[in-house]
Amino acid sequence: MLSYIVIGICIILLLLVVYISAKPIGMGIEARRNINVSNSNDDSNFDDEVLDKKDENNLSDEILKLEELNKKGILTDEEFEKAKKKLLD
Repeated sequence: MLSYIVIGICIILLLLVVYISAKPIGMGIEARRNINVSNSNDDSNFDDEVLDKKDENNLSDEILKLEELNKKGILTDEEFEKAKKKLLD
């Protein structure tokens, strides 16, 4: 009989803990979803900015490489100008 009372008390305590912790857990899950939604909106703008900067860096690097080739005499001035114009367009 005593074991039934102990098991009953344990079940009641378990249910009480689940009931008390359910609301904060739900709030945490909702907050996490809101953070993910707001980050996904911000990330798209961030990705565009990063890609634009990356393209600018690649473009400037390519022009510098072309300039080096021109200085070394591998490219003529005319070829350099054509290649630079092609990169800028």
